[in-house]
Amino acid sequence: MFDIFRLLDFLKKQITKKDLVILALLLSLFLFTRLVNIEKLPIFTDEGIYIQWAKTAWHDASWRFISLTDGRQPLQTWLTIPLLKIFPNNALLAGRIFGVISGFFAVNGLLMLLWYLFGKKTAFFGVFFFLITPYFTLYDRMALMDSGINAAFIWILFFSILLVRTIRLDIAIIFGLISGLSLLAKSSVQLFLGLAAGAPILVYQKPLRKFFRHLINYFLLYAILIFLAFAIYNIQRLSPFMHFIDQKNSTFILTFDELIKNPLGSFQFNIWSMAYYVLYETGIVVSLSGFIGLFLLLKKDKRLALYLLAWLFISYISISFVAKVLYPRYITFFATLTIIGAAYLLVLLKNKKIYAFYIGLIVISVIYQNYTILFDYKNIPLPEIDRGQYIVGGSSGYGIKEIIEYSRKQTEQKPVTILAEGNFGMAGDVLNVFINKNDNIFVKSYWPLESKNLYENLPELKTRKVFVVYVYKKELPPELPLKLIKKFEKPEGKSAIHFFELVK
Repeated sequence: MFDIFRLLDFLKKQITKKDLVILALLLSLFLFTRLVNIEKLPIFTDEGIYIQWAKTAWHDASWRFISLTDGRQPLQTWLTIPLLKIFPNNALLAGRIFGVISGFFAVNGLLMLLWYLFGKKTAFFGVFFFLITPYFTLYDRMALMDSGINAAFIWILFFSILLVRTIRLDIAIIFGLISGLSLLAKSSVQLFLGLAAGAPILVYQKPLRKFFRHLINYFLLYAILIFLAFAIYNIQRLSPFMHFIDQKNSTFILTFDELIKNPLGSFQFNIWSMAYYVLYETGIVVSLSGFIGLFLLLKKDKRLALYLLAWLFISYISISFVAKVLYPRYITFFATLTIIGAAYLLVLLKNKKIYAFYIGLIVISVIYQNYTILFDYKNIPLPEIDRGQYIVGGSSGYGIKEIIEYSRKQTEQKPVTILAEGNFGMAGDVLNVFINKNDNIFVKSYWPLESKNLYENLPELKTRKVFVVYVYKKELPPELPLKLIKKFEKPEGKSAIHFFELVK
């Protein structure tokens, strides 16, 4: 029976005033690292797509499943809509607050997981390590689903442990609800649910007859939660576009036939790249100490250590074999596992000097990366694949916000039309993110944006100002009816966004 007063009494016994102070400090650190200068990093192509989907779904209920047209599950779209209502004139902030909230759920899940497994001291340090790890600092500040996937990973791991140890129907139902919502985020969640089937290793014991009874009960509850999760997942069948999910997945993951034909095609690249990404974006020390901590856990709790290591290595090997496209943001959950190990390692240290040195070493290893993420985005030390996407490459929206601000001022004279190179993501969707409801600005997106498109829009100059945004073309014929307003050159000079006015 549910009794809120018993719950409050339990919390009073477990949480002291000192704990409340620590939790308040951790919350302050979370808000500082996630919100300071959150809009400084230029909008990224995928952010523009996802936010524009949410704007469309907000204003037209018939498009609530719009993300499925590109094979993406709709949870981010749905959860961004209320944030757009709170920040109607700042869609980028609304989209990125979604990432912050996702990160907050991840932090809470990690706190509860570590508290349950190792006690509150380990939980507090684990959360602290999480909050200062650049990997999470960066992605918790972006309008992407990947922080949400990391949160799903943590909660599914936690509930799998909780369920196998308690064998309770109510836990299974809550687990199923969490899993169902997570499946509406991204297909990779299915991997986590599959790994949860290995939870009975945590309660393995002799005599085997007793373990076998426990095993049957667990898998009965596991079947219930899987049924509930996929019942929620199948709400997407209300849309005629659900079949695009499988098509989209095939662009990122090898099909069975492709894997059989060339089983090692991506393996070598992926297996080294994942290690490089995780080590690089965590500041190295956290990840290395985390691996050590997980292996040291074998001495104290062999079954728990084996379960956590199974999640690590089975995921790692599986992704190495099947991933066609691999970006660092897809695998943040590996860093979460190393955080668990790093926090556990800390509480094993008894020598105060080594204890302080260990904490100091972790802080020093991440301080520069965190500083650049918060205050100097142009110099964030990221793997080349990420730096190209977010800062220096064609998918970085460097200058897009300024283009809309300039266009907004020009509407005081005439309505504005913007001809955008790119009709999906950069630049059409990204430009639309910054256009507010009352702005007299209309974006026409073309791919490719050719000379004929410029000439066919010349008649609009009678009643409107017409601007042109080129994102990818570096050279244009000099005879085109264009007047350069500004060239937004990105850091390192590898690419630029050209902003023109169409003239007669």
